[in-house]
Amino acid sequence: MYRLVPALTLSALALLAAAPAMAADYPDGFRMGYPEDYDNYQPLGFEAGLRYWYSWGQQKADFGNGELNSNDRASIVEAHLRIDDYSTQSYVKGLAGYSAVINGDYQIGGAAGGPIESGRVAYAGADFGWSPFGWAPAGNGIYGFVGYQYWNDSPEMGRGPFVVSLDGAGNPNAFNSAVNNLDINALRLGLAGRMDFGMFDVTAEVAAIPYAWMSGTLGTGSIAPFNYGGINYYQASSTNISGFGYGAMGELMVGFKPVENMAIRAGGRAWYVGGNLDYTYDAVSTAGHQGFIGKSWVSAFRYGLLAEMTYKF
Repeated sequence: MYRLVPALTLSALALLAAAPAMAADYPDGFRMGYPEDYDNYQPLGFEAGLRYWYSWGQQKADFGNGELNSNDRASIVEAHLRIDDYSTQSYVKGLAGYSAVINGDYQIGGAAGGPIESGRVAYAGADFGWSPFGWAPAGNGIYGFVGYQYWNDSPEMGRGPFVVSLDGAGNPNAFNSAVNNLDINALRLGLAGRMDFGMFDVTAEVAAIPYAWMSGTLGTGSIAPFNYGGINYYQASSTNISGFGYGAMGELMVGFKPVENMAIRAGGRAWYVGGNLDYTYDAVSTAGHQGFIGKSWVSAFRYGLLAEMTYKF
């Protein structure tokens, strides 16, 4: 009996020593739950960078006293950040941009137009995306996403005056103006894709905007009179607008990777939102002041060339 104790002890030690080797010989089927490079596996990926957007913008509306048409060119600087969660095949991303230079021209009705020499284009937004099509290595694949976008598109249309009062002969004798401002708060639903080809990659996204709240002020106005009910009126205030709209957004970029983890991309982007909005403004005539209300299709369209430098870590 006592002779068995050393033998059993030696056998147990031999089995313990052989266990790592036996584990290493497990078939692949027993290791499906772990990445091959488990020691180096990173569940999150981060990407951040800067973009430059050279864009052309258009705004259109008709408030009963003349159709508005504006066209501008804006240089916009943008920062962006994306975080990929590889374990859940999802990502979150955010962006924010602001115009550095903006210029162009506008016209209201048949009156002489004017220059656009300042103003602002500003935006910020965030998206959450998820890939229902299986594993998306390193963020590559096709994703569905939902997001929110704030967009302010406010070229300054020369602060053209509107009429405050008339003299005894019914001619304008005092004027005022207000700052132009158009705010858009939009819901985004879309698809995004990324394909990596080693030194090159392609990224794209397209989003529908089923709902957008549009509101703001058209500060400029026409000093030309308009006839309503046989009476000549002059616009006597800025025009306030509000209502629901819809639209679409999309972009496509091709990237080149000069060094590891860095990408330089170039492509294009387009945004459009429009809606049949309520508008209000005051008008003045020899009979006194009169408020005007109505509905008008108001739209903002911005498109252009996009360049990006991004670092991945």
